[in-house]
Amino acid sequence: MGILQQFLQLPYLYLWLPGLVFVVVAAGFYWLTRPAPTPAGAATPSPPAVESVKPPEQRGAFRRQGNPVQVHVGSPDNKNETEIGSVLDRSVGGMKLALFAEMPIGTVISIHPVHADAIVPWIDLEIRSCRPSEEMPGQFDIGCQYVKSPPYSIQLLFG
Repeated sequence: MGILQQFLQLPYLYLWLPGLVFVVVAAGFYWLTRPAPTPAGAATPSPPAVESVKPPEQRGAFRRQGNPVQVHVGSPDNKNETEIGSVLDRSVGGMKLALFAEMPIGTVISIHPVHADAIVPWIDLEIRSCRPSEEMPGQFDIGCQYVKSPPYSIQLLFG
């Protein structure tokens, strides 16, 4: 008995033979359409240099706008002498304040919501930017970053 006759007498040939034919045809198609390998000595052309464009938004976290929240702003050393300011927008990395006084960049300040209980901790912020406000004349927009990120439940007190 020949090999072909033995092959044709296999059980359930009519079930798995179409699958085998499909696999052989698909492998042949892949073999014929694959890209040719590059020689080992040939250098691949490098892509053209892309100009780095500075994104308009540098923060890694989403900035949330909202209703302004009034806060006491003071020195971390002396929280008895405070000014009133407003939180204009906030993110998990920091917030933007509106103050009537200009503040030097790099200064650390402490803030506390005006309407919060005394048990709520003061939050330390480092001033990263300070510029005159375009929306509110006579005030300054103060960009701040948390010195130590407070828990999210405390961040929610600022709007």
